[in-house]
Amino acid sequence: MKAGQDMRLTRVSPFELHLENEWDVPVSFFANEDINLEKKAVDELIKVISTQETVERLQKEAPDFFGKGEETRLEKVVLTPDFHKGSGIPIGTVMASRGFILPQAVGNDVNCGMRFEVTPFQHEEIVGNLDMIEDNLRNIFFGGGRNIPMTKTQREALLRYGLPGLLDTSNEANGLGIWQNMSLSKEESQLNKMHGNGVYSAKGIFGLEEYLKRSSGVSHDPIIGNVGGGNHFAEVQFVKKILNPQAAYQWGLKEGQVVMMIHSGSLGLGHGTGRYAMDILKNIYPKNSRFPDNGIFPLPTNEAFLREIENYRCSLANSANFAFANRFMLSRMLLKGLACGKEAESDLIYDAPHNLMWDKGGQTVHRKGATPAGGWKEAQNTAYEFWGEPVIVPGSMGTSSYLMLGQGNENSLCSACHGAGRLIARGAAMHVDDQEIEDFLKNFRIVTPINPNDPTVKGRRDILGKWKAQLKQEAPMTYKNITPVVETLKEADIAQPVAELFPILTVKS
Repeated sequence: MKAGQDMRLTRVSPFELHLENEWDVPVSFFANEDINLEKKAVDELIKVISTQETVERLQKEAPDFFGKGEETRLEKVVLTPDFHKGSGIPIGTVMASRGFILPQAVGNDVNCGMRFEVTPFQHEEIVGNLDMIEDNLRNIFFGGGRNIPMTKTQREALLRYGLPGLLDTSNEANGLGIWQNMSLSKEESQLNKMHGNGVYSAKGIFGLEEYLKRSSGVSHDPIIGNVGGGNHFAEVQFVKKILNPQAAYQWGLKEGQVVMMIHSGSLGLGHGTGRYAMDILKNIYPKNSRFPDNGIFPLPTNEAFLREIENYRCSLANSANFAFANRFMLSRMLLKGLACGKEAESDLIYDAPHNLMWDKGGQTVHRKGATPAGGWKEAQNTAYEFWGEPVIVPGSMGTSSYLMLGQGNENSLCSACHGAGRLIARGAAMHVDDQEIEDFLKNFRIVTPINPNDPTVKGRRDILGKWKAQLKQEAPMTYKNITPVVETLKEADIAQPVAELFPILTVKS
């Protein structure tokens, strides 16, 4: 075991560790010896696992809470190679429960996920035109150039039926703005290249009356088409190296091709879902029992709480559906900026969610900062049923990312990591040396609302100071090395590499 490894963990193979705990919950960490698992994250994880203690206590204090005769337990926890401390739940945590669900194990950024598309452009075409492309993208993303007109009918269809619903009602926008010259038949044909076909089943619309109320006729949506903060981005990359020629050929990937990678979620809608979840969790909690010591509240799946469960799942689905459509719109915006006034179409490889829950065999699998990595069985009735799910693993800004092929590993709950994982917390990242970030910016383009080369900004040390401080939080030196992360996925037979990708520029809010 290498220096710095948490001694509470027991290595059982070159790529897997276990954590013994007093509640006998099976816990598997997937990390090879080159990945350090931070102590604070393990501390946080142990608190999460103590949810089993809450369950056992409530079974004694309030026997009807989970329902008589119901099997109720936290059955398994898996940690992906990018595991690091979060806000109550570590990032890279996958949890399987029975008899209850854990809304907090999904979080507020519902269906934060990745979208990956291949463009018709080659690397040489783009790098020779970066000044114009950067100006285009800054205007489209931050200068009022989004131009996404929608009607109330479209918004309702989006929330209930995801991206298929939005596309099906696109005629409502009369071919205006972003809908102009869009090949709807092509976009609809690519829905089977999205996890769940781009929709999370919703029985209705819950808690979003204000969002719909603002709609009148055809209006520009004020929310959709935003990247979001934190580690979210819209990035232009190129295929640096093909690692699985058969899969790459089948998926239409070639070295030198320019590709687009989008990482974004449900924005403010997901935060509304999270707030509602906390309200109902506290309201239904047994009155004579103390709140959970770890602050994590279970929501029983028995019929006594059927209304609460249905309302939460409806809100969750609405937010998830919005996120699918948001990533779609971000990809249209990114393609428009690359095309520089010309017409261009891209091909979707995959759109995969991170923060969601799935019901499987009586269990509920929660993923927080982790992505599905199903094999061919899990990919049935999709474009990948003979291959397995594509797994999109981004690196940090300025470093390689990887497109991989899921193997359906049940030991990992068919889950992979959604990135390299933070090495330095955002607060600590503020102390990164100024020269280090300046050297990085000399060799990499980041498109933000602030243009540091604008003459009106160059002399504003206050503005540039805040701009640089924000970039420090997401700079490459604050993230783990992507190589051992990808090697772990490969060694553990969770996902196999298909292509290495390298960034050209990144759009960040």
